[in-house]
Amino acid sequence: MTPASSPTKTLPQSEKNSNFFLGFLFLSPVQRQALSAVYAYCRLIDDLVDDPQKTEKEAKEGLDFWRNEVEKIFRGQGTHPVSQEIEKALKHFPLPKAAFFEMIRGCEMDLNKTHYQTFSDLEPYLRGVAVSVGQLTVEIFGYQHTTQDKMKEFVDSFGYAFQMTNILRDVGDDLSLGRIYIPESEMEKAGYSRAELLKREHNLAFERLMQGLWQKTKGFYRQGRVALDFRDRPALLPAEIMAHVYEGILDEIQRKDFRVFFSKTTLSPLKKLRLALKAWLYCHGF
Repeated sequence: MTPASSPTKTLPQSEKNSNFFLGFLFLSPVQRQALSAVYAYCRLIDDLVDDPQKTEKEAKEGLDFWRNEVEKIFRGQGTHPVSQEIEKALKHFPLPKAAFFEMIRGCEMDLNKTHYQTFSDLEPYLRGVAVSVGQLTVEIFGYQHTTQDKMKEFVDSFGYAFQMTNILRDVGDDLSLGRIYIPESEMEKAGYSRAELLKREHNLAFERLMQGLWQKTKGFYRQGRVALDFRDRPALLPAEIMAHVYEGILDEIQRKDFRVFFSKTTLSPLKKLRLALKAWLYCHGF
C-alpha cells in the first residue's frame, strides 16, 4: 500500500465516549494500556469497512495492510502506533494472534455480505466481530478457576450477547448502510417480511420478531454468567460491567417497544454508573 492509502497513523479518540470506559476504571495501569491497544485496533479495523469515504477497494487494501501488520506485530516489527502499543501489551499478556485475524475476517464480511438467511449463517460474523474481542480481553483481565472449555463458552456467549444487542439497537442505521443482520428465517417465523423491514414498517409482526430476538439475546447473557466460575468474577468485573451496560441497552430497547428504525437507544451516564455498581456487587457476591 502507498502511504496515502494506509490507515491513519494515530490512535483513535479516548475511550471515554465508549461503553468500555467504566470497565477501564477497575484495571491496573498495565491492563489499561493493553485494553486500550486492543480497543484501538478493533476500532481501526471496524472503521475501515464503515467509512463512507472509502471505496470497497480501499477498505480491502486497508484490511490487507493489517493482515500483514499483525504478522509484523508478533515479530516485534510493527510499523503503526497501534501496533507498537499491542507489542507492549504482548510483553505482559498472551494475546492470541488468531483473534486479531478473526476481527479482520469478521469485519470483511460487511464488504461481501449484506443479509443472512439463518442464525447459523450469522454466527461466523458474530464470532469475527465480537467473540474475537472477548478472546483478547479475557487474557488481559485474567482468570484462574474457569476451565478452558467453560471460558470459551463464556467468551462465545458474551460475544454473541453484545453483538446481538448492537444489531437490535442499530436496525435503522444498518438499513441506511444497506445491511440487514436479522436472519430472514427469524423474520419468517415471526410473520414479518424483508420487504416490510426495508420499508421500516413497525407492526405487531415486527414486535413479535424483536421480542423473540430479545429473548434469545437475554439467553446469551445468562449462558455466559453460568459458564464462568464464580471465583473468577472479581477479575472479570470489567467484562461484567460491559455486560450490565449492554444488557441495560437491550432492556431499554424492549421498554421502548423496539422503536429502532429512526432512533438509537442509549443510556444516560448516571444509568451506566448504576449498572456498573450493580455489576460490582454481583461480582463480589452481594
